[in-house]
Amino acid sequence: MSFRATLPSLSHKLPPSSRAWLSRQFRDPYVRARLSYPANYRSRSAFKLIELDQRFKFLQHDDVKTVVDLGAAPGGWSQVVAGKMGWTEQSVAGLAEVMHARAKKKQVEGQARGSFGLKGPEKEPDTGSWSPDVQIDEVDPLRELGLDQDITPPPVGRGTIVAVDLLRIEPIAGVKTLQMDFLSPEADAYINALLPSEPGTEGKADVILSDMAGNFSGNKTADIESSIDICSAVFEFAQRHLRTSKSIGRRQGGVLVLKHFAHPRSVEFRAEKLTPNFGMVHYVKPPASRAGSGEGYWVCTGWKPVTT
Repeated sequence: MSFRATLPSLSHKLPPSSRAWLSRQFRDPYVRARLSYPANYRSRSAFKLIELDQRFKFLQHDDVKTVVDLGAAPGGWSQVVAGKMGWTEQSVAGLAEVMHARAKKKQVEGQARGSFGLKGPEKEPDTGSWSPDVQIDEVDPLRELGLDQDITPPPVGRGTIVAVDLLRIEPIAGVKTLQMDFLSPEADAYINALLPSEPGTEGKADVILSDMAGNFSGNKTADIESSIDICSAVFEFAQRHLRTSKSIGRRQGGVLVLKHFAHPRSVEFRAEKLTPNFGMVHYVKPPASRAGSGEGYWVCTGWKPVTT
């Protein structure tokens, strides 16, 4: 059963800012796709993870057996991971609408868009360096979710997926959810118990994901500090729970995907914490990320910790 997204009939009674927000939501192809097929994804941000993995393929290796999703509620990213690892059957019709809308938008914009969400003549906002290596091709929804056009195989998944958030997460097939603060000692104990201790795994995760952002206060300085605090906390979590590329036996093994916001403080964090400890750190603004947002993602591969 599908639902058609429509603007509320009482929108004329709302203040201008609310009407503008509703109008933007209604026009957004990612929102429309999610609303049209509610069984697909619980959040619009799920499409961001699909696009990131389509480029870097960090979830597609057979040796990826354990994924931890921090700040996971309502569960959109965990749904994508569960689909990638074979735990769920998912309808992907909503993605077709997104891809069609993106293609149409590209025709209208012409040459205005450069590589991966950045305009051609511009540079990466938080590093000042060119980002030609993050161009993303159009996503083939069926291929990306591992589904055959005629026959959808039964959900037989691999590995362990752990989703952590202070908010409750409705059950997802193949996902173990924890409703707690991932920074707490109790959370560490629970996560350690859930992560498999098979020979060679070190009881750690192959991939750690974070799409977290603090509640915006309107004070730019405070909001950036909140973002850096979250990034620092996630990095410290990775120090304890992320497998090294050496133990995985693959140069790009040991992956951290970390949301952040463009600011000189973010540049400092990347230089001080991420670059020394990973083989590669890519800055990415996926197409599903709204152009007016300062958010971006670091896709960090090849965990080789040198800090203590």
